[in-house]
Amino acid sequence: MNRNSPLSIWHSRSRLGIVCASLSVLLALLNIFSDTQLQGVSNVVKHNRTFADDMDYVLETLQYMYDLQNGRAEIRSIVEKPKKVQEYWRCRLKEPEVIFDHGWLENDGIFLYSATYDRRANSLFPLNHAIQVLVMSYRSIPSTQKIFCNIRDMKNGKNAHLEGIIREIWQRAWDPRDLFYVPNLITCPIPRRMHDSENLTIELTLSVCSSSSLALRVNKRNTPKSGRKGVAVCVKGMDFMKDISKRFVEWIEAQYLMGADTITVYTYFVSNETQQVLDHYGSRGMLNMVALDLPGESPNQNYLRSEFIWRNRQQKRRHELIPYNDCLYRHIDTHEYILIVDIDEVVVPLRRDTWIEMLHDVIGDSLQHEVTSISIRNAFKFPTAHTDNAVPAFMYMLRNRRMSERISKAGDYGKSFTSTKSVATVFNHFALHRLHANVSRTIYAKKEVALKLHYKERCPIES
Repeated sequence: MNRNSPLSIWHSRSRLGIVCASLSVLLALLNIFSDTQLQGVSNVVKHNRTFADDMDYVLETLQYMYDLQNGRAEIRSIVEKPKKVQEYWRCRLKEPEVIFDHGWLENDGIFLYSATYDRRANSLFPLNHAIQVLVMSYRSIPSTQKIFCNIRDMKNGKNAHLEGIIREIWQRAWDPRDLFYVPNLITCPIPRRMHDSENLTIELTLSVCSSSSLALRVNKRNTPKSGRKGVAVCVKGMDFMKDISKRFVEWIEAQYLMGADTITVYTYFVSNETQQVLDHYGSRGMLNMVALDLPGESPNQNYLRSEFIWRNRQQKRRHELIPYNDCLYRHIDTHEYILIVDIDEVVVPLRRDTWIEMLHDVIGDSLQHEVTSISIRNAFKFPTAHTDNAVPAFMYMLRNRRMSERISKAGDYGKSFTSTKSVATVFNHFALHRLHANVSRTIYAKKEVALKLHYKERCPIES
């Protein structure tokens, strides 16, 4: 055999020994690098992973994808069965030292964003109100992991320590990998003796009867005496280094023209000109601004964060679910529906003047179950070949008059009006977890009734 042949290493003890030693050093370096990268990110999932652990993870993911293709993959339930309220009475809990209204804080390796008081009837704890806490964890929280809620009334000092319920705001069928920060909804039942409390805080722990120095204030809102309003529009974290102020003004005015009651916008970073637009509409009570950043070890310097977001699409998709669901919970007591759209999208009713009129037509009188979401089909709008000088140059949407020949299929690129009365979590395009089982599936509005116009320079590669 040729001495230079790659196969000759198997016939040379010295060469084989060198190769084995090199591989051992490489694996050791990889493990050290992995531990360094993940150190301190989360206590929920152990990070002392080995090469065998990584291989098991890859094989399990591939097996899930194979099972999914063959209709055998497990799909997480979107409706919860009733659970018993489990309260621990003999815990001595310390009062929190720092209380946040919202924004990322860490409890036992879990990153809390916001907490909302939820009075709505639900299948999980039928006799109790609940606190809904939006969190992110690095990787999926194991199904065997319990989570505990420390609820404190800051007015009288009374507290309760109860077991919470974890629901991951993701279905594995969308992407079975979990080497990401993952969004979750933690539902904490409220003891009935605390239903009238107005100044509650909450902490989350992974071990029974333990406390944290950091807590979230529970947002408790009331339905106005005049009743719920119509549609609240929700916009995910805006991250625009360039000036989009003119297009943004046109988009905001279009939302109100179609029937929006209010708009809530989450922002990572926008230009000074765009910020002035936000401030202008905010001062008129037409727009709510919520500053947003990333949890854990994610970058939060403006340029680095922007690059990180746009280079990590699958992580970006998971991050988006926090502002979407926070927007839902900001409006569960004040509005009938939320509409999640991007700033290049406008839902247009074709037979009616406003969204609410259109929604009444779609729902009709024959629906037997409560509505969850009403999906509107998508049509792309592209720049025309010839410029219409009668339309001002700053009116981008009015100049984009060329529509795609085909309307997207139901479910593709669509956006939904989601009911605030029946839904526990939302995804980009539809309602996800339901509050109880006796609700309808997503209703798809006919293309003759309404369309979502999606303004693009060219056909996108993903929805």
